[in-house]
Amino acid sequence: MAAGSLWCVLAARLLRPAQSRHLRHRPFHLAAVRNEAVVISGRKLAQQIKQEVRQEVEEWVASGNKRPHLSVVLVGENPASHSYVLNKTRAAADVEHIDERKVCNAVSPDKDVDGFHVINVGRMCLDQDSMLPATPWGVWEIIKRTGIPTLGKNVVVAGRSKNVGMPIAMLLHTDGAHERPGGDATVTISHRYTPKEQLKKHTILADIVVSAAGVKKKASYITPVPGGVGPMTVAMLMKNTIIAAKKVLRSAEQEVLKSKERGVATN
Repeated sequence: MAAGSLWCVLAARLLRPAQSRHLRHRPFHLAAVRNEAVVISGRKLAQQIKQEVRQEVEEWVASGNKRPHLSVVLVGENPASHSYVLNKTRAAADVEHIDERKVCNAVSPDKDVDGFHVINVGRMCLDQDSMLPATPWGVWEIIKRTGIPTLGKNVVVAGRSKNVGMPIAMLLHTDGAHERPGGDATVTISHRYTPKEQLKKHTILADIVVSAAGVKKKASYITPVPGGVGPMTVAMLMKNTIIAAKKVLRSAEQEVLKSKERGVATN
């Protein structure tokens, strides 16, 4: 399991000052100083999601199912990866000969809680139900649960990594009426080769910016670091774990059913 990037900062310029004042008392919004952005507490949102997962797990176990377990494979000395697994594992020496893509694809798509398997990536790109990468899903949940509108909005995603930037862009731009609803936003992805003047032009026009830029005095809403997307990443990972447990059980039940059908056909 590898966290491509946990530094994501969400910034949104969506409301006029008069409108934003009415939203300052909504849940999950920390009071902001005058002329500064309202800070969205990722920790509070994460607590809510973890409580939802806890209840779902207890109902799952009460129905006679085995309690879900999460296994972690950590390679290298990436600080973001260490943070991702709560600093409970120390990585061994760097092993650059390992092909990350092959390792990700070696995991069953149904058990792929990171959403990195090629099948899950493909289904996500086709707006179909899939395991979503935890960090992008965390950003998406922050936007949805905070009530920030995305329909028809301009969004800039700074970064094109396959584990973070690209999935965030996919979630934000896809059709909200599809099997896996999206944000119906107009998304621009910037990267290291994007000219600075172009990036400036895009961010000035953007309603939402997902980046590590310092925008506290320019945006209406931001997530802090730490305490923003990081806690949400862990929460969504837990959410994926119970989803995976249910998928594995469904797959096993389908296999049993197929075996019975084959047996009947043979007889």
